[in-house]
Amino acid sequence: MPKTTHAELVFHTLRYVTETLAEGDIHSVLDLGFRLDQIARLERFTLRDLYHISQVRTHFMDISVDPACFDRVLDHMERNKRHDALQDELIQLRAPLAMMRAFFGMTNAEYAARRKLLGMSGTGIGRPPAPSEADEQRVWKAWQSHAEDPEEQRYLHVGQTTGIPLNTIWALIQSWETAGLLPTNQADEDHKVVQFRTNEQ
Repeated sequence: MPKTTHAELVFHTLRYVTETLAEGDIHSVLDLGFRLDQIARLERFTLRDLYHISQVRTHFMDISVDPACFDRVLDHMERNKRHDALQDELIQLRAPLAMMRAFFGMTNAEYAARRKLLGMSGTGIGRPPAPSEADEQRVWKAWQSHAEDPEEQRYLHVGQTTGIPLNTIWALIQSWETAGLLPTNQADEDHKVVQFRTNEQ
């Protein structure tokens, strides 16, 4: 007899139950509504038994969902997807390990694995190429224009806007921070831009 949608639901649910019991987690099965004597019988079920009971036309099983809780699960999943997509975009723009560790706590092994999954060769670790003066000015302008973004998004947008590898941008921004060139408020910003341009002349 071909399985109906309900039969498939019963089969896979009871298979989950028997696997849960095999792992010794009787409390999760009790929470589903089974009695102890029924659990004792379920522990002896074979795959053939699961198939036969799933074909019974009597509907003895209902599945319910907590909509509010499921909304939270969906939101969490979407945040994780965006988080992973952002990491991939940064790595594809040649974000260095130091950046990925600072923003996401990524380890050497995780970084290498992500690069491999993205089809990127090499370790991605090493001294970035020195930027030209024109590149520095492009990065400075792009960095200031995305001042309202979260920092990891800011790096992403600067990399996308300028086309300069993020390992170079990261090293450059870090050097500016060390030199005190990056402003902390609007008044400082006007002064630092003038200072930066004067130093570049």
